[in-house]
Amino acid sequence: MTTGRPEVLQAWTELSEATTTIRAAVNRALQHNAGLSLAENLVLCQVAMAPGGRLKMVQIADLLGIAKSAVTKTVDRLEARGWLTRRRDSGDRRTVQATLTPAGATVFHRAQPIFADAVARQLAGPLTATEVTELRRLLNKLLGPAGTAGIA
Repeated sequence: MTTGRPEVLQAWTELSEATTTIRAAVNRALQHNAGLSLAENLVLCQVAMAPGGRLKMVQIADLLGIAKSAVTKTVDRLEARGWLTRRRDSGDRRTVQATLTPAGATVFHRAQPIFADAVARQLAGPLTATEVTELRRLLNKLLGPAGTAGIA
C-alpha cells in the first residue's frame, strides 16, 4: 500500500493495527472460553505471579503500562466476582494491595491455556516458527535493553 507517508509511519500504523487486532482476538477468546476479559486476565496474571499472590495497585499499573484508574476499575470487577480482594498494607496504610483469592487462582489457572492458545493462533497461525523468532528479535531491538524503546 503506497500512501506517500514515510516508511516508518507506515510501519508504526501497521504495528498498531496488528497489536489492536491481536488484542481484540485474544480478548474475544478469553471472554468466550474463560468468562473474563484480556484486561482481567492480565491483572490476575500479575497478581498470581507475585510473591504471596499479592501486589500493590500501583505496581500492577506499572507492570501493565496502564493508568492506575484502569487498574482500579478492573480490580473492582475482579473483586465483585470474588477473584481478588483489596487490603491496606499494614506497613503503609496509604498503599492498597490486590490479593488473589482461591477462586481467583482457579480462574487464573483455567484461563492460561486459553490465553496461550489464543496468542498462538494469532501469531503462530500466520507466521512460521522462524518468523516468530525474527519478530521477537526485532521487537527486542526496538525495546532495547531496558524495555523502553529508547523513550526518555
